[in-house]
Amino acid sequence: MTEYGYTVEIPEGYDEAVIRTRLALRGEGFSILTEAHIGGILGPEAGTERQYLIYGVWNSVMATQELGPGANVSVHLPCNIVIQETGGSAVVAALDPEDAVEPGGADPVLAREARDALGRVFQKVSSAL
Repeated sequence: MTEYGYTVEIPEGYDEAVIRTRLALRGEGFSILTEAHIGGILGPEAGTERQYLIYGVWNSVMATQELGPGANVSVHLPCNIVIQETGGSAVVAALDPEDAVEPGGADPVLAREARDALGRVFQKVSSAL
């Protein structure tokens, strides 16, 4: 974890980071709803060949629980995972869903479950398959 959420570097490169991330997300019950490849539109200073991918992910297991008055946490269950090429390695990152929830605005148990699930995803991504 960093001050912004989760970040892990994959020395084996971008393609390996994409594979690990997809498998780890699936293993924790996340579905990839959107996939945006934006490397070519980052501007000339980023380089035209740099890979940059954003996944919009959703965890349907947590989302089907009774949300009650804490329904606001459900807006954090679909979250963005970013995979970006950094030279010969890659970085995978996401915001911490618990940090994004305002105090008193959502069920802290559901926010913690979302955080824990993403934590397990990043643990799997950081270890070689």
